[in-house]
Amino acid sequence: MLLRRTLLAALSATAVAGVAHAQTPAFPSRTVTIVVPFPAGGITDTIARALAQKMADTLGKPVIVDNKPGAGGQIAASQVKQADADGHTVYVAATEMFAINQNLFRKFSYDPVKDFAPVTSLIASPLVLVVPSNSPANSVAELVQLAKSRKDGLNFASQGMGSIGHLLGELFRGKTGGHFQHVAYKGSAPALQDVMSGQVDMMFDPIISTGPLIAGKKLKPLAIAATKRAAQLPDVPTLGELGIQGVDAGVWFGAVVKAGTPAPAIAKLNEAFLKALNEPDIQKRFAEQGMQAFPSTPAQFGSFIQSEVARWAPLIKASGATID
Repeated sequence: MLLRRTLLAALSATAVAGVAHAQTPAFPSRTVTIVVPFPAGGITDTIARALAQKMADTLGKPVIVDNKPGAGGQIAASQVKQADADGHTVYVAATEMFAINQNLFRKFSYDPVKDFAPVTSLIASPLVLVVPSNSPANSVAELVQLAKSRKDGLNFASQGMGSIGHLLGELFRGKTGGHFQHVAYKGSAPALQDVMSGQVDMMFDPIISTGPLIAGKKLKPLAIAATKRAAQLPDVPTLGELGIQGVDAGVWFGAVVKAGTPAPAIAKLNEAFLKALNEPDIQKRFAEQGMQAFPSTPAQFGSFIQSEVARWAPLIKASGATID
């Protein structure tokens, strides 16, 4: 009798487990879509496509990239918000979309903390302070002195209103006391073109875009806006080394899913992203472009996003930058 009751209990437990398993389908069960808020060919798109190829092997399902540019990330984010909260739709974006734009746009359609669940940070790239190759300033000290001595000061370019380059420029101005006027562009390319031609005096921009121009002697690097020197520019000091503390931010990229996505799906995505980031050819490819792998747990990335929001919000307010 005891044996019979034991067998019945075991069968019952197995049946319950089977029902629970049936109610929680294995992830992924279909194609995983990475939604990117930039056009094809950009930095974020390049990162997403490189990782997607590796992730497909780990997940056992196709991983595709869907480009939905515009509105400061709101179009792409909306697609992810409208999808099922099952992990099959992932939002991969940059610093602005996670920590800046919600305080920059007068009307913004999503909250990066409340509307999404963090998966992992992905890649980081430090910014470089560059000037035209024929600039009279050969150091940060000389640049600041020029800004203080010239009647109209100097101007600095940025990738756009409220971009990392804009905010770092404002931070740099506040820390040095120099007279700098902001000139906003639509992206790095046109801004760098005007820096190279001498129409603008300086700019903060990632190594991935400035590196080739520095190597070609079209731009002169004065400092790295990071806590440590960049491997690609080992002779260029950090601003901290030069006595300018706190101007140390780079562009970073991360992955999130819709809030409410089951933890097992998030864990599986995290595993796939981290495995891809750890591939030697991926690390080599990104390193050559001035980027570094920046992996984390979901909890760590969630805390990081909140700290970045808290960091940039007061600076955006102080700068007066807004976008309708």
